[in-house]
Amino acid sequence: MKPHVEHIHIASIAGQRMTSLREVQATRGRGLVGDRYAKGMGFWRDARVSRDITLIEGEVVETVSEALGPLEQGITRRNLTTRGVRLDGLVGRTFWIGDVLAKGTLACFPCQHLVEVAGRALLRPLARRGGLRADLLSSGQIRTGDTISVVAEQAGVGVVVIREDKVLIGQRISAHGFGTWSTPGGKPGAGESLYDCAIRELREETGLRGTSPRIIAETIDGFPQSRAVFATTFVQVDADGGVPCALEPHKTAAWLWGRVDELPTPLFAPVASLVASGGLQSLVAQPD
Repeated sequence: MKPHVEHIHIASIAGQRMTSLREVQATRGRGLVGDRYAKGMGFWRDARVSRDITLIEGEVVETVSEALGPLEQGITRRNLTTRGVRLDGLVGRTFWIGDVLAKGTLACFPCQHLVEVAGRALLRPLARRGGLRADLLSSGQIRTGDTISVVAEQAGVGVVVIREDKVLIGQRISAHGFGTWSTPGGKPGAGESLYDCAIRELREETGLRGTSPRIIAETIDGFPQSRAVFATTFVQVDADGGVPCALEPHKTAAWLWGRVDELPTPLFAPVASLVASGGLQSLVAQPD
């Protein structure tokens, strides 16, 4: 049996009884729609600790139930109960939950609040196996039965060139991200630095010569159809005053200068993430 989601639970406010669902909407960077942590109404409110979503192994719940007697579903107050996956191995790893991308951040240890709300002595039985906290890296529906699969991140570089309030952008016509708008970019070669990759990709794709490369942001984005995940480092470069040419027409038909606040859509996923974070807007020259 493949690793999968066995149960889904949410609670609208701290301390409320958990509600079982067959499916739920996941929101990137926030949590599950209707859940107390997505609404900012959870018991723990430390902004330094990510609590987009919490998971626990169904096998652990069964073991605890054997020791304490039957347990009500959702009593651990974790959002997802899983089957067939060791969650402690997902800390620092990127994984798919159906078509939603997540990244494990920290082990989720039991606390006295859990004991008080559950009314059961869960502190000791769940020690060292209380589950996982994870960030949501994309939005979408999570359903019971959804497969959980770990995926390796592929490294990518996005090249940001700004002229006044405009950014260099082109529409992708290759299979990956077909029809979306993107900055120049690609994958670094063996032993190639991110800076050198940015300068090379800009030159190969547009003919522009770049200088003074500097890292401005990093994003992690998934592509559900291919199941690929890219960790993209965006590098801003200064470019000469030449006209960008489509030197790789099989990838991009033409380049244009788009206003940062009026970019064409849909955007390539990493670029959309950069815009959503405000990372691109912050680079625009401020008016006098």
